[in-house]
Amino acid sequence: MIEHAQAEYPKEACGILGGADGEVMKMYRLTNVDPDPVMRYNADPKELKHVTDDIYDKDWDIVGIYHSHTHSPAFPSPTDVDRAFYPDASYVLVSLQDRQRPDLRAFRIIEGKITEMKVERTEDGRG
Repeated sequence: MIEHAQAEYPKEACGILGGADGEVMKMYRLTNVDPDPVMRYNADPKELKHVTDDIYDKDWDIVGIYHSHTHSPAFPSPTDVDRAFYPDASYVLVSLQDRQRPDLRAFRIIEGKITEMKVERTEDGRG
């Protein structure tokens, strides 16, 4: 996710994390098609449909939704909270406010309430 965010800079990067039982099995990079891609993200609808079809065909869940903040901390903005439509998903934010030291944090957002989650990395670098 950090690599994707760095590659898309100064645009915001976005994607979906698919998996089962809360474990990420695959990261899906999506194209940000928002007309103001520096301040917001909006995933390409065709790509999003393809990704969600693939996740459901594998009998997985949307475990997480990620995007980058290019000039602000890794904390959900009011827009992020308003657009948190999947209460069972984690919302992962990558801040590139300091590009030399990216910050990755994850949250649950349920009915406007933000709760930070612990992020664990596996030995293969996932997570």
